[in-house]
Amino acid sequence: MELRHIETFLKIAELKSFTRAADELCITQPTVSKQMVDLEHFFDVRLIDRTKRTVTLTKAGEILYQYALEMVSLKKDTIEAIDSFRGLKKGKMTLGASTIPGIYIMPRLLSDFKKQYAGIKFELVIADTKEIIEKMENGLLDLGIVGLKTETNKVDFKKLIDDTIIFIGPPDLPDSITLKELREFPLIARERGSGTRNTVESSLLKIRELDRNRLNIVAEFSDNEAIKQAVMSGMGMAYISKLAVEGLIRDGMVKKIAVEGFPEIKRSFFIITRKGKTILPQVKVLIEIIDKWRKHEKK
Repeated sequence: MELRHIETFLKIAELKSFTRAADELCITQPTVSKQMVDLEHFFDVRLIDRTKRTVTLTKAGEILYQYALEMVSLKKDTIEAIDSFRGLKKGKMTLGASTIPGIYIMPRLLSDFKKQYAGIKFELVIADTKEIIEKMENGLLDLGIVGLKTETNKVDFKKLIDDTIIFIGPPDLPDSITLKELREFPLIARERGSGTRNTVESSLLKIRELDRNRLNIVAEFSDNEAIKQAVMSGMGMAYISKLAVEGLIRDGMVKKIAVEGFPEIKRSFFIITRKGKTILPQVKVLIEIIDKWRKHEKK
């Protein structure tokens, strides 16, 4: 069994196509097919079911897939550890973050890191919290920041900072409104299933005077930038992470609006790392930069 065969197997499982796997790995399709035949001969079991339309893993293939992720991750860690042994002049990090920290926290921190360690390359994956945690569990990330702490025995969580979800509106709206007025105002919401929306709706359930089903939701967006543009254009009010709109509030482009009787909505962001995985020197330095930023933000 050769590691390159394992890497090809993972690429087929990811792309569900021999042809696309060959293109991405820059090898021929016959080579891909030959490697899979060799791998199945080695294990003496069928690993992939292939038809004209679909490529799926067999039960044995699903078992191999989990171990293959660990093997490729160990290869990556070994290469990076040797690079780090030569000092922080070369190396790479693979980072992950959910939407808010990925857009509004990580870029400034990585900018500070890059000023000090120009030779270290990094990749930042932005996805929802569930996907980032799954990638960490599978050893595909060196460090992540997410907005939810889940039950898993493969990931360590360290609280980073609290975030507040606030209501915003165009500058001509009043600074404060009542719950009744909130029910009547045009409201722009996050898409169903969004962590932000789930957090807000959990708070709404605690308010007897306000039925969440009677809110005047005029639009739903899956993107915070679209929500901000909609508010600035006068479409209505919205709820959004304070981190995402601090600059617009400061510049008078939108206004923070207090809702009388509505409790403060807070959530936390967490730094995550893989349990049992050696933390690379460049990752340790990035964690130090994050800790300094966190202490400054708390002042």
